[in-house]
Amino acid sequence: MKLFNILSASALVLLSYTAVSAKSADFRDVQYAFDEEKTKAAEDSFHFLRSYVDYFNRLVNENKADLKANNNKLSSVTGSCVGDAHAENFGTLIQKDNTSLFTMNDMDDFGPCPVVFDLFRFAVSSNLYDKNIDMDQILSSYVSGLKNESITQPDSIQKMLNKSEKKGAETSAQKIQANRIVRDSLMTEVNADDERQILSVVNKFNSDLPASFKILDLVSTRKVGGGSGGLLRFEVLIADGNKLVQLEFKEEVKPCIYPVATETIPNLPERLQKAIAIEQGSLASQFYASAQISDRSMLVRPRFAGNIGISLKDSTNDENAKIIYFEAYTLGLIHSRSVTDVKAYKEMIKNISKEDLESDVQQMAQMFNNKFELLKK
Repeated sequence: MKLFNILSASALVLLSYTAVSAKSADFRDVQYAFDEEKTKAAEDSFHFLRSYVDYFNRLVNENKADLKANNNKLSSVTGSCVGDAHAENFGTLIQKDNTSLFTMNDMDDFGPCPVVFDLFRFAVSSNLYDKNIDMDQILSSYVSGLKNESITQPDSIQKMLNKSEKKGAETSAQKIQANRIVRDSLMTEVNADDERQILSVVNKFNSDLPASFKILDLVSTRKVGGGSGGLLRFEVLIADGNKLVQLEFKEEVKPCIYPVATETIPNLPERLQKAIAIEQGSLASQFYASAQISDRSMLVRPRFAGNIGISLKDSTNDENAKIIYFEAYTLGLIHSRSVTDVKAYKEMIKNISKEDLESDVQQMAQMFNNKFELLKK
């Protein structure tokens, strides 16, 4: 059985693993301190998996000898992992030529690791969202991406891209009103020292903003749930004449691929530059940057109205399956840009049996189902 104690002082739930019950998966658990607030915010095991990227990777590292599909040969193929591959971490991003690109949303956990672990995490998340998702189709879509094949986008993705381009680089009417950031209960005002440092960072964008630009408003905030739950963010509204630009400063911590990293994880500026090149290319917005605010490393990124994340609850089950398969294709495209011998890796993926992948996925999914149920009691 698993035992746990709630450490109220640090708002963490510490799970001490002793043995796996008969109802659990065959994978071995690891000791891990779970954040009480993030766990409370998770509405199901799919969202629970999203919140704990490093826990997933620690489980992979602990059980890699027992993985069937994700075997030693496959895990020897390294490249740049997106890090937090899951079925709702894709979306549209407005490029500097005002076109929209469907790619990864977040790059916080980007870094060097066996790329098959990205695929594994994505497959597990997809199974947790829809237990009937077809693993064979995920594999074939992923291979199409590795091969850089052109495929037809699902109607829902095309509609999303059209909506994204229509909204473009404007600010959100729901988030910005009367040249002010709309406040919510999680927002607080920014102290003078942080504001001074933020202004210094924004000044570095002066080649992309006219000299007369000014900061209209800024707030600090935090998300409760998700992988970045609890981390500090600054929302900054900039204006010059009739043009408004909203930026987000997002606190960065140790990338959650660390348990499976294949080399020293680069610092934030280097990781950010490589992530943008691989996930977006040369047309990525000029408003990405890294910054140091007080003692925090922060990712700076634009918050355009046309930057829209996937929300599976907005679509039917059939549409969601098509979206997930297209996401697998997109993940394959991204991996094809960093794997040295794509041809050999592609053949390894094609040789994965559906039964082996389903076995790995179901065992890991059961781990997350069991842990979620235990912590929510």
